[in-house]
Amino acid sequence: MTALRTVLVVDDDAESRRLAVRLLEEIGWRAVEASDGRAAVELAGRVPLDLVLLDLRLPGEVDGLRAASLMRQNPALYGVPIIAVSASPYKDFRHRAFAAGCTAFLSKPINLKELQHQVELLTFPRGGP
Repeated sequence: MTALRTVLVVDDDAESRRLAVRLLEEIGWRAVEASDGRAAVELAGRVPLDLVLLDLRLPGEVDGLRAASLMRQNPALYGVPIIAVSASPYKDFRHRAFAAGCTAFLSKPINLKELQHQVELLTFPRGGP
């Protein structure tokens, strides 16, 4: 039996976090959760992760963009995809997410098929046997 891959789900809205966790568990992931950017960065530094799903609009001094930037400074997270999530209507938010180190961007509300596609695209093993 193979070990489940681990995703960090970061969202200050508990309902949005529960929905994302449920969607990811349906496609075979184990989720750990954080409700703010500071907790996300701390957790990402001590739990081996395969993926981060990060809401960009987090309260406090460590919003999602800052959290992504701090995660990218951690060598243990090198190569770990960060999927930015936002309901923001501002188009520059997507560009700011990529500049902060995010790998992909999804709009809220999260669509299961879109999420699954991004997860598979970003985490599918590359190369041969």
